[in-house]
Amino acid sequence: MLPDISNRINNLSKALETVIMPAIPTDNSFAAEQAALMLGHLKMLDQQWDFAYLYEKGSFDNVLALATRLQQLAMGGTESKGAEAQIGALLASLPEILPLTVNTVNDLTKSLGAAVDKLIAAAYKDGSAEFKVAMLNSVLDYNHIQCTRERTWFKANNLDPDVRDLPSMDEMLSSEKFSYFAACDAS
Repeated sequence: MLPDISNRINNLSKALETVIMPAIPTDNSFAAEQAALMLGHLKMLDQQWDFAYLYEKGSFDNVLALATRLQQLAMGGTESKGAEAQIGALLASLPEILPLTVNTVNDLTKSLGAAVDKLIAAAYKDGSAEFKVAMLNSVLDYNHIQCTRERTWFKANNLDPDVRDLPSMDEMLSSEKFSYFAACDAS
């Protein structure tokens, strides 16, 4: 029988905590700090791994909604039209059914994000004033939602100054409050 992922992560944590960390000389504070950082990340990974696909799919859905919205709003000169056409081609090439791997969905998210970045840069070169205003509002709305998702994803590290204001992992993954697609539909 193969151990599940949580069991493997917990065994790594236990080895680090009970064997490796005690073996670090007391005068090597940097090694002790790095080992503690690794232990913290292993504990956070144990909390996150089972939700990773849902998290990545939600991030993909949000950037897909942003890319679609910006493509619909795009107005301007040659550079803006070219970047808008690139987004259109990328949107048309997306699979109808998302792959079932975290890395593949993340790669699609990064591709869409890069295309959105190009459209934003092009808009500041030759986009219409109306598009720039609408784009700014759309990007700010998207960032508010996605930033809250990212802060929630990493809240186990307890570095967020407003950690108590963040939703639970389940709420972040299931509530439409954290879906830019739902926000676009509402507007």
